Order: sequence, then C-alpha cells, then structure tokens
Amino acid sequence: MTGVKFPRWALLLLPVFGFSSLALSQAPDSDRLGPDQLQYYLMQAFHADSAENRRPLNHIGIQVQPSATGYLVTAVLEGYPAHLAGINRGDVIHSVDTLPYHPVYSFNTAAGGPGGFPQSNTSYEITWRRNDSTLSANLIPVYENLYDSYRSATLNSIQVFPSGNKLVGYVRLWGFSRSSNDLASFRQILAEFDDCDGLIIDLRNAYGFLAHQHLDLLFPSRRRRFQLGGVITEHVDLSHVESAPGDDYFQKPIAVLLNSATEGGAELLAYQLAKLERVITVGEATPGRIGDYRQASAAESAGLEYRPAVETLIDGRVFESSGVQPQQVVPYPFSQSSRGDPQYQAALLTLLGII
Repeated sequence: MTGVKFPRWALLLLPVFGFSSLALSQAPDSDRLGPDQLQYYLMQAFHADSAENRRPLNHIGIQVQPSATGYLVTAVLEGYPAHLAGINRGDVIHSVDTLPYHPVYSFNTAAGGPGGFPQSNTSYEITWRRNDSTLSANLIPVYENLYDSYRSATLNSIQVFPSGNKLVGYVRLWGFSRSSNDLASFRQILAEFDDCDGLIIDLRNAYGFLAHQHLDLLFPSRRRRFQLGGVITEHVDLSHVESAPGDDYFQKPIAVLLNSATEGGAELLAYQLAKLERVITVGEATPGRIGDYRQASAAESAGLEYRPAVETLIDGRVFESSGVQPQQVVPYPFSQSSRGDPQYQAALLTLLGII
C-alpha cells in the first residue's frame, strides 16, 4: 500500500480517566452480524482461528453506518482507496455506478457468499455527499481481509512532525493482537518515536486483543496492571507471557484519542494507560464492549453473535456497557463533516499549554 501524508496532528498528556460515569445499562443478550454487513467481515477476520480462515473481500477502506440518504462514513483507513480519493469521515455515500451504494455488495457478488467473493479489478464511480456538495471519484477496491487492512492502515498512519521546538509522533492504532508478528510490529512502531518529545496514540474506531507485551513497551513494571476477575474473555486474557518486562519502554508523555467506536482490547489499553500520570485522554466515552464474537447457532450459521462480558471484572468492577470516560470530553458526532478535528484540536491546545 502507498502511504499518504496525514494532517499534522499533535497533542499531549496528563492523567486520569476511569470507568464512564454514565449509568451501567443492561447489556443485550446478543448482537448478531450477518454477511450483508461490513462489520461482519471485520469481526470474522479478527476472531478467525488462523490467518487462512480470514475472509477477504473487495472494499475501499471505510467504516459506515446507515443513514436516511445513504451510508454515513464513520472512519477512513489511511492509504486505502477511499482515503486516496478524498472521502472523509462525515461524508454520506449515495451510489456506485449510479446504483444505490451497499458497503458489501457494491463491490462483491452476493451469490459468492461470505468467503467466496472473487477478486475484482473493476473501477467504480462512487458518488458521495459532503454538506451541500456532491462529489464523485473512480476507485478500484482492494481485495483483502479487514484484519490485514487494519494492520496496513496502522503503518500508513505513522507520522513524526515538529510543533514549535518539540517533535511529536502520531499513530492510529486501528487493530492489534497477541500474535508474535503483531507484537513485533508494535515494538517497531514505538521505536519510530524514540526521538519524539510526545506521542499521540489514536484509538478511535480501534479493535484488538491486549497482551502483557503491549503494556511492557509502555509501562516500567507490571505492578499497576488492572486486576481481572470473573469470566475471562479473549480481550482481557493477559496470562500469555513468556518473559519479564525490561527497561526499554516508551517514557515520554502520551495523548490517547477515544470515541464511541473504540472497542475490545483498545478500550482496555486506554483504561490501563490512564494509570500513567504522563497520559491524557481526549474524546468520547467508549462503549464497554469486551465480549467475544462467536459463530451463531446452526440455524444461523452465516452470522456472528456477540456475547457480552457481563461477568468479567476489571479492577473489581463490571466493564461491559460501562467503558471508559476520557479526562477531556470533546464531542465529535460521526455526522459532523468538517476540515478540522475538534478532538485533535482540543488535545493539541492541551499539549501546547504544557510543553
């Protein structure tokens, strides 16, 4: 994939955030995802038992949700076709080759079924709406499973840039896991920022599975790790570790960006990072979704079912449906289409006021 220079983002740090102060609501018995939803292919790829079983599809590198006039773009992967064409978060996609846009079937044949989509090299004309303007571009989708796409977008997002006399690093950590490759990649990513005075870790729309080794690269010891209780899920199982932490960890101030689409291990990473006094969190409360996705019942074998972690305790409290509340709350509705990023801007002002 070709990297694209990202806007100049900067921020910084200070402490604390914990569980959201919002009332804990009763988690639903289950959420189901079907193969007509783009989110299905994301969760299928992350929860697959092997790399060979991650299902590829033709896609343009976006997250969307239905709206009254099409599909609202809620996130855009760096370096992917939508990003290269100038599609932004907050845009509404209307059509593909004059037909109504569908996030899966506009680029994949429904008859192929999940996992059976052939690769397409077709160029499509995509039309979208931004505020009062209608825009269009010709795009060729990529053929890839979304786990790999998230890892590539993470690498594409890396930036180091000056802010006054300081050097700031930025990475959008779209997805991560406990695999040896991902852990090695995380180490290499942080090494990119060795000369920086501060680091922005953007966890908005992020997903993943947290390991001790991730935290070892950010914490001086394991003494302050959150305590697990009750039923352990994939996202919170930190038992798999082969070595003790060393002294080679990122010691500079960190800013963490969060939103309502930060889920799973990404939420737990943010929760743990908040225990460091050199960290500030900015954005919106996370949803508290650290449960597992599993194959639905035999009658609905094509779908995935979400099992909420209502019996999992983090530091003695139920995390599911509660999530974390950032220290600095800055709303940024997905429907807000603008050149600026108010969450980033608020964090930048905080950073410049400290350093």
